[in-house]
Amino acid sequence: MKVLFKITTLLLSLISYQTIAAFNNNPSSVGADSSGAYRNLAQEMGKTNIQQKVNSTFNNMFGSNNTQQLYYPYSENGVYKAHYIKAINPDTGDDIRTEGQSWGMTAAVMLNKRQQFDNLWRFAKAYQKNPENHPDPKKRGVYAWQLKLNNNGFVYKVDEGPAPDGEEYFAFALLNASARWGNSGEFNYYADAITMLNTIKNKLMENQIIRFSPYIDNLTDPSYHIPAFYDYFANNVTNQADKNYWKAVATKSRALLKNHFTKVNDNPHWNLPTFLSRLDGSPVIGYIFNGQANPGHWYEFDAWRVIMNVGLDAHLMGAQAWHKNAVNKALGFLSYAKTNNSQNCYEQVYAYGGAQNRGCAGEGQKAANAVALLASTSSGQANEFFNDFWSLSQPTGNYRYYNGSLYMLAMLHVSGNFKFYNNTLN
Repeated sequence: MKVLFKITTLLLSLISYQTIAAFNNNPSSVGADSSGAYRNLAQEMGKTNIQQKVNSTFNNMFGSNNTQQLYYPYSENGVYKAHYIKAINPDTGDDIRTEGQSWGMTAAVMLNKRQQFDNLWRFAKAYQKNPENHPDPKKRGVYAWQLKLNNNGFVYKVDEGPAPDGEEYFAFALLNASARWGNSGEFNYYADAITMLNTIKNKLMENQIIRFSPYIDNLTDPSYHIPAFYDYFANNVTNQADKNYWKAVATKSRALLKNHFTKVNDNPHWNLPTFLSRLDGSPVIGYIFNGQANPGHWYEFDAWRVIMNVGLDAHLMGAQAWHKNAVNKALGFLSYAKTNNSQNCYEQVYAYGGAQNRGCAGEGQKAANAVALLASTSSGQANEFFNDFWSLSQPTGNYRYYNGSLYMLAMLHVSGNFKFYNNTLN
């Protein structure tokens, strides 16, 4: 009788566990920001010790191990000033970027790490922000996207122009900090967020669409489009005109992304987002400006993040048909590409269907694809792409900045830790 009881208990526990661990292949049309029901993909996929892994990832990134570490102190003449996220890259030389700084702040606020957040924001305000009286009006108040340290260890601006995704994540992180921690202390997070939003609105938008650069018209980077953020901005500002503005931005951003995937799918051998697009979402073909790193129609480093942002939007603001279609097709393309690759992998870079022989996908790309599963309707994709990510070790070595940053963000998204904390000021 005891044996039968134990067997019955075990079976019931397995049934209960399988219910918990079932991948949700019908993402809700009601977003988690409204429902409060944040998905835990890792739990759906049957993983354990999830929060421990998330915390370990943060501690490694923000620790003093010089292995996974990206968070470093900055001093002048032996006096500590702040911390920065180091963009470790042997190809370009280590630098400091607004994307990394703002991603670090986002990770800190999501995990309730106020000291690390303040240390990063102090650096950004002091060293990355351009003065309001800058001789170039387009650079006034924006944040220089790239800094370096000189031979004496002092920081300087390599490129004073903005990379607008940095400003977007800064504003997002600051609004969340205001909601979590209030606005008394070293920084008034809310006031700083409003200043940042006004900078984005007045310097970095064209027809209510985020620009690739304030110096080039009719050009955007699809990876800069995070419509869920724009809705979040609308819900957390007090001025009605600003609320209306950011709602309109969210609507236009979703339309652009939807159209972008429609346009790229016009090519029957291509289902991936591209590096650059026009403001109607059509992909940019070839090179169109001096210093452009890669052709606009490549699926490459920035473009990895597009379906991550689609998954984010579907999860936080509600899944629509286009979200699901975009992710299903993009991941389906990569899954098929893997079966036709001699190394049994999908690659880092494709150009309208053809692999560019830049090597197999790494941690950052796999991390972004795991987040995209928040909009997927395929259990087969979930098994393939989630386990591909979860089995990875945290990035180390010379290329750990971009891969490690996306790995950290993905850990937050797939564990239910990436949330919208809303202010009560309005």
